[in-house]
Amino acid sequence: MRTLIAAAVALALMGAAPVTLGFGDRAAPVANQPAPYASADFDGDGVADTVTIVSVTAGKALPGDVTVISNLWHTSWHANQATLRAIAIVLGHRKFLIAGPDYFDSPIWSEKQLPLHVARRGSKAFKEFQTQEKRIRNDILVLGTEAGIDTALYWNGKTFALFEPNEEP
Repeated sequence: MRTLIAAAVALALMGAAPVTLGFGDRAAPVANQPAPYASADFDGDGVADTVTIVSVTAGKALPGDVTVISNLWHTSWHANQATLRAIAIVLGHRKFLIAGPDYFDSPIWSEKQLPLHVARRGSKAFKEFQTQEKRIRNDILVLGTEAGIDTALYWNGKTFALFEPNEEP
């Protein structure tokens, strides 16, 4: 029994084990953010999906079961490149890496409090987005922008899509 207690104390002193996300050894949670960062039901199956803010190192390809989405903003990012921040989303057995270095490497994304929150189905924020974008049906991620305009990352039944409202900040 003493051996088990000593082992547990030793592990605690060494620090927590790294979070395994299933995105390969190139993606790791960002140090100053909780992992997972949020959970919500993006695909409407009644099961919570997880969102983690990760950094990705340059190197070999990501695992084959990771779908990289990097075309939501007007930037080009290739899966062998590094990025300081990306959003890793796990929907059941499906894994998505939302990357956009020009977007996520902007100053507001380096703050302790990120411009990211969940708008649950039926909430006021959800209804405001759904009024403008009818394809929004389930919980969404609300992403802030440098311009002060919130955008919505949502599941369209096949992949994640970005809704950018036409509004003034």
